[in-house]
Amino acid sequence: MSREQKAVDRARKAFLTGRSKPLEHRIRQLKNLQRFLLEREKEIAEAIKKDLNKSEAGTQLYETLGLEGEIILAVKKLAEWVAPRPVEKNLLTISDTVYIQPEPLGVVLIIGAWNYPWAVTIQPLIGAIAAGREEWGGWVVCVCVCVCVCVCV
Repeated sequence: MSREQKAVDRARKAFLTGRSKPLEHRIRQLKNLQRFLLEREKEIAEAIKKDLNKSEAGTQLYETLGLEGEIILAVKKLAEWVAPRPVEKNLLTISDTVYIQPEPLGVVLIIGAWNYPWAVTIQPLIGAIAAGREEWGGWVVCVCVCVCVCVCV
């Protein structure tokens, strides 16, 4: 089995535990990601400067600033996004309670880009965590270790 397939299998197993469904867990994960981005903002900017020669101000403007806003919005609106939404009844459902219940469905693949490595990769991760996609820790740690190693070398 390939390394990629093992990673997908591990993510599926983690998802199937149901650990990512509770709203509190998703909010905690989002706040952890936000804290990480704030604590490592300098290292992220240094690594992007070293790798892509982007200025610290440019990195903050185009890479990290929008991510913080995304996380704040997701934390603020998550309860509303996951709440059941009533739908219009028809002749077949007149005696039923009908609604749409947003619910996590599985594993997602996030593909980043070299020119905006943080924004293009972490932004969809925020939505995935908010939607109940939980097993992101290993991937983010791997990227962060790469950033820290690049800065330290």
